Amino acid sequence: MANLGINLGFLVSQLVNFSLLAVLLWLLLYKPVLNMLNQRKERIARSMADVDAAREAAAKAQQEYDRKIAEAQRKAQEIIGQAAQAGEKVGAEVKADAQRDAEAIRQKAHAEAAQEKAHVLVEVQNQIASLSMLATERVLGRAIDDDLQQKLIDQFLAELGEVKP
Repeated sequence: MANLGINLGFLVSQLVNFSLLAVLLWLLLYKPVLNMLNQRKERIARSMADVDAAREAAAKAQQEYDRKIAEAQRKAQEIIGQAAQAGEKVGAEVKADAQRDAEAIRQKAHAEAAQEKAHVLVEVQNQIASLSMLATERVLGRAIDDDLQQKLIDQFLAELGEVKP
């Protein structure tokens, strides 16, 4: 090997040095670097798991929020519907009360008018009877007794009742 320019002692010492250097590097650098990389890999995996858990929690919170909003909107619509129904009911009651009051006023006015008409009719009949008695007394020239006067009044009122429209 000497012809090739290779020194066997030097080659063996180089191989021993390289082997020692490789073992030292493996012990001092490779294992710590590998451990550091494994720890970083585990930290990243935990962070990713935390991110996934946070996403799931956010999705659940969003679903809960959406559900509560939908429930609140449903309740609001229900309350609005109930208020509208109550308003319609109150409006109908007010209208019915007003109609009842108007009908009562109308009936009272009719009753008062009928009563006033009857009162005026009686008053007019009495005046007509008095006038007819005066006219009869003047025509006959004498006073009429009470019985004859009553008969004449009754007869006149009967005739007046037949002529009434």
